[in-house]
Amino acid sequence: MVVSSINPHNKEIVVRRRIASIFNKREDDFSSLEEYNDYLEEVEDMIFNLVAGDDVAAFEEKIAEYQNENADLILINQARKAEELALAMAASKGPPAQTDNTAGE
Repeated sequence: MVVSSINPHNKEIVVRRRIASIFNKREDDFSSLEEYNDYLEEVEDMIFNLVAGDDVAAFEEKIAEYQNENADLILINQARKAEELALAMAASKGPPAQTDNTAGE
């Protein structure tokens, strides 16, 4: 994916969203905080290099390989995120209004 015709800020947003949708592991997917932090650092390095245009072909190959090897986990984490978002949206609406059905009796 080449994103070069947009301003640098928008380019970073596009790259960051794309990478976040693929590299979407969470802390509980790792056996230690150190492993999780290493993963986050690797993802940030990849985003930086893609935005800067450094060795894009190699990173795109790495992304494709990761997607193939982790397709199931990626889908599980995307579904989990969607479920959490739906629950948050429902919670933000507050409890349903109660109606008094005894008034007409």
